[in-house]
Amino acid sequence: MRGLGGVGVVVSVAALGLVAPAARAGAGPRPIHRVATHEPAVAITFDACATRTHGYGFDRKVYGILKEGGVPATIFVSGRWVEFHPSEMAELARDPLVTFGDHSYDHPHMPRLSAASMARQIDRTEAALARYGKKSVAFRPPFGEWNRHVIDVVRGRGLPTVTWDVVSGDPSKRTTKAGMIHNVVGRAKAGSIVIFHINGRGLKTAEALPEILKALRAEGLRFVSLADLLALAPQNRQHEGRREAQREGQRGAPQ
Repeated sequence: MRGLGGVGVVVSVAALGLVAPAARAGAGPRPIHRVATHEPAVAITFDACATRTHGYGFDRKVYGILKEGGVPATIFVSGRWVEFHPSEMAELARDPLVTFGDHSYDHPHMPRLSAASMARQIDRTEAALARYGKKSVAFRPPFGEWNRHVIDVVRGRGLPTVTWDVVSGDPSKRTTKAGMIHNVVGRAKAGSIVIFHINGRGLKTAEALPEILKALRAEGLRFVSLADLLALAPQNRQHEGRREAQREGQRGAPQ
């Protein structure tokens, strides 16, 4: 399923359990769904959604698996989830293997909002994270819905828009442990961004995750934070190379 990503066009794939690919070439800005790299690195990400009325939960079994395996994870939190779960947030914020992404404040359909409302959704979540000394590394639109306006507003807040290229399918009641393993292990590759849920709605996640992690490692893939994966993008590596050359030039300049 490919979206046009233009003004007025909404791309929604999360509800269908599909991968969120890039928009068609030449259609303007689009989310990052995978990083083009030969490094055998993948980012394991989780959504922790909450709405105005539902705080949902925290899947401690999933978190335990990540801690035991030393797996870096990026958790996309909604601001309401942060507010509903202060003790869990304090625990996650202390964990050096956990980084955070912005998943809006109360999980609306972002393309339906005005630019000002979109910005408030992002800013309120950033303020909630800041209370724990944290800042998002990226924005993930609720439901996987985006258009050009969403990406422009997010970029104006200093964040990239990130979706995924490998979907576990864990929110669906029809998802099985075997199905999750097949979905993730069969599709993950260098530069992949995998999406799970850690807000208690991943019905089979804790059952499938250990085997998924084991299988991906057996294929030679290593787990990195989303920020580290994004740093492997060609344009980012070029920028870093130029900065390093500038630093070397400054060190070698006459005093």
